[in-house]
Amino acid sequence: MASTISWLDFSEQERRKMIEVIASFGDRDTRDEMGLAQIRDGFADIFFPGTTTLMTRARYFLFVPWIYKYYEDYREKSASIARKVRKRELNLIKALKNVGEEGVIGERSGESLNRFPSNIYWNGLSRWEILKFKATQSQYHRSLNGYYEYLRVLPKAESSDTEITQDIHFNWDPDIPDPPKAFPYEATFELTHLEAEYLIDRLRSACTKSLMSHLVDYCSPVNTQDVSYPWLHPQKSDFPDHLQNWLFHAQNFSETMQGSALLYNLRLAELRKSDELIERYRYRIADWYRDLQDRATELIRWKMTDFWALLAEEIGLIHPKTRKFINQWQAVLFEGGEIINPTDNQIMRQIVFGRETWLKRGASRLTSSRHLDMWSGASGTGQLNYRWVGGNRLVRDIQFGLMTDQWSNDAVSE
Repeated sequence: MASTISWLDFSEQERRKMIEVIASFGDRDTRDEMGLAQIRDGFADIFFPGTTTLMTRARYFLFVPWIYKYYEDYREKSASIARKVRKRELNLIKALKNVGEEGVIGERSGESLNRFPSNIYWNGLSRWEILKFKATQSQYHRSLNGYYEYLRVLPKAESSDTEITQDIHFNWDPDIPDPPKAFPYEATFELTHLEAEYLIDRLRSACTKSLMSHLVDYCSPVNTQDVSYPWLHPQKSDFPDHLQNWLFHAQNFSETMQGSALLYNLRLAELRKSDELIERYRYRIADWYRDLQDRATELIRWKMTDFWALLAEEIGLIHPKTRKFINQWQAVLFEGGEIINPTDNQIMRQIVFGRETWLKRGASRLTSSRHLDMWSGASGTGQLNYRWVGGNRLVRDIQFGLMTDQWSNDAVSE
């Protein structure tokens, strides 16, 4: 019998998180085997607020409101808005594919796409304050008939009467740039200068302290093939103090906790009795250990009390079991003021194995031969990068948009 995953639809945010978890299963090297997602996602939200791993290009932050504002202007009913938006998004997919764009959501799935850009970007649009309606997409759809009635009974104000205009509660930011004339039947991911400036303004206003805001405002574009992690950014020394502090803790957590995942995979290789995989993970742990030793001075002075204080202020309460696991791992890793190699350390093995069996219960690969047989040979071994690859791609889109001719916008003038 095939396995299934189901959940109650308590909120759009919880549904979104579950879908992203399921999507991550497709990448065997980035699964959260040690249960660190709360901290990983917390740092990712600090650095790249309003983003998810499913986002691809920055201009979707304009594509989605352009589609909805079009239907709002024509007073599309609540009962038909979802169907109409879906059709327009399919037109957009086709247009982007026709010009060979990279990062097209739905490029392969087409009409069978389960999650359209409007849904993927919905919470981000709200976080960036492009979307003023603070509820789920389905609630927005249901609210439209009432919204049109609200607009109908408003006092008719002259365009110069800014006092009355400011009192109107719009669903969307009224300053969104106008779409190109042929949108969505013709479209590219290239932002105009005006559009890039608008998105930068949104980041400055709604995500002021974020790494994303700083990068688009003050840094030159970088390629993630050359810069693998945000703490390796060539202009990091010019980052403000709060970003350098966040990156210091995020880097230390990413690098030290990767060892627990590598040790876990080594044990699975031992249980599988695969000499090839055992050798591979012993080499990987050795490489990881050498890299830690290169940063020994910084890491040994790293204070977990400061780390937890930062998380309490910026992310919130961490599950006590997760906190205990991390503290135990770090305490043994830096025992005696040195960095300990975990490969054959029985205490560190017990810490990792206890964590995995507690997280997965009967589905633990360490105790269930059936689940061990489903192990692909690598699971959760990738180092945490806190959404750097996708977030930086959005940043680059905006940066390159800012470099375009500011008078080249072909938007429809009012």
